Amino acid sequence: MSDRASIALACPQARERAFVVEWLSQSGYDPVAMSDLASLDESLQANPIEALIADAALVPRESDVSVLVRRLGSNRPLMVLGDASRLPAAPLGDVSVIARPITREGLLLSVGLALAEGRPARRFPRRNVEPITAVAHGVSVTVREASAGGVGIELKGPRPNVLPPFFQLRIPEFGVHVLVKRAWMAPVAADVTRCGGTVEGDMPGATRTWMEFSREAPAPVSFVSRRRALQ
Repeated sequence: MSDRASIALACPQARERAFVVEWLSQSGYDPVAMSDLASLDESLQANPIEALIADAALVPRESDVSVLVRRLGSNRPLMVLGDASRLPAAPLGDVSVIARPITREGLLLSVGLALAEGRPARRFPRRNVEPITAVAHGVSVTVREASAGGVGIELKGPRPNVLPPFFQLRIPEFGVHVLVKRAWMAPVAADVTRCGGTVEGDMPGATRTWMEFSREAPAPVSFVSRRRALQ
């Protein structure tokens, strides 16, 4: 598995295409740039593309967006560069919009969230949990999602490739110690990276199984619930 997620970029504006490619490369992605969508199918076959960023000018009609979503398939998110108010309304549930003028932080947040929301396809539905401090490969992380067979964690710091393809995850508060196979990593802000992976099994010395933790981990407490609890 490559350490760098491949992101296709279709943008006819050479200057904009150049700095988006630079931002993606600096943030640990492998950008595949093109000026239009003519070579998209070839790029999808030649590269392990995980998402597409397309200029709104290349998909001006609702039918264009729908066709593009089908070409990408269910596991590749579509992001459109442009003004959301000018995009076709019907298929917007299938795409996210990166509004112009583009900023580095906005671009990376959009890409990271698009990759994080169910890509690659999950075997088990995950649920959000109350943020729990853990240690992954010797690095302090926060567990934010859990399922019977997977985990979603968050790292702080500018090191998007710090976790290897397989790593050990410890959650001392719950006595959990498991082996995780990394599925994806994506920066969502300048110093925040999210990671999703599949839990391969419990490690010797664990006092609670992952299955037990995934069932018992507390759900996030809403602001209203916190306020009521303090009253």
